[in-house]
Formats: sequence, structure tokens, C-alpha cells
Amino acid sequence: MTLKRNWLVLMALAIGMISLVGCSSAEDADSDSEPEQEQEQEGQEEESQESSTELSTDEELVQQLEENESVEEAMVQLVDQEEEEQLVNIDINIAADQEWSEDLKSNYTETIQEAYPEKTVDVIFAKDGEMLEQITIE
Repeated sequence: MTLKRNWLVLMALAIGMISLVGCSSAEDADSDSEPEQEQEQEGQEEESQESSTELSTDEELVQQLEENESVEEAMVQLVDQEEEEQLVNIDINIAADQEWSEDLKSNYTETIQEAYPEKTVDVIFAKDGEMLEQITIE
């Protein structure tokens, strides 16, 4: 009889422990979901800020840059932001058979300054998928 009673007490304790562990992990899951909700809200706020930014391109400057034999590809991004100055980002991919030099850099810098004399322009020069140099023209 005592063996049966001890066995029942032991089973009741085991069930109680399992219940406690199960309930406490549910509380942890609730507290973990709160930071996720905060992150989602922050992400939505960032998206709404990004939506006020418009991107466009300057096809004329792209064609002018790509006319050079040393340029494989050029990309000009004009970023219009509310309440801020227009940003100009330019990526120039140098042809694989061309050697990177200061002459090339100064040539492209002059062309860009003629197109955007009053703007700050960020330029990235790359070759074969690797960045050669990044400059800011003011």
C-alpha cells in the first residue's frame, strides 16, 4: 500500500513540475514576442521614411560616360528626398582591359562636375566587380 501511495505522490510531483516548466516557457515566449513587435513597428516606420525618397537617373550623363572606351558601364542615381538636398550617386565600371589611373579619375571627375557643379556627388570606381576607389566631389 505504501509503495502504491509513494508512486502516486511521485507521479503527482512529476506532473506538477512538467506543468510549471510548460507555463514558464509560455511566459518567455510572450516576452520574446514583444521585442519582435517593436522591431516590426520600427521597420514599418523606416519603410514610410524610405517611401518619401524618389530615385531617378540621368540618362544623358550615363551615355556621356559610357561613350568612353575605358567605361564598361555607368550608373547615375539621383535621390530626391523631402526637405533635403538632392543626392547624386554615380557608379563607374572600368573596362577590364583598361588600367586604372589618376588621368581617368580626373577625366571623369571633370565630366561629373560639369553636369553637377552645385551638388555633392559620391562616385564609386570599380573594375571586375571590385571597388577601386570611392570619392566625393563637392
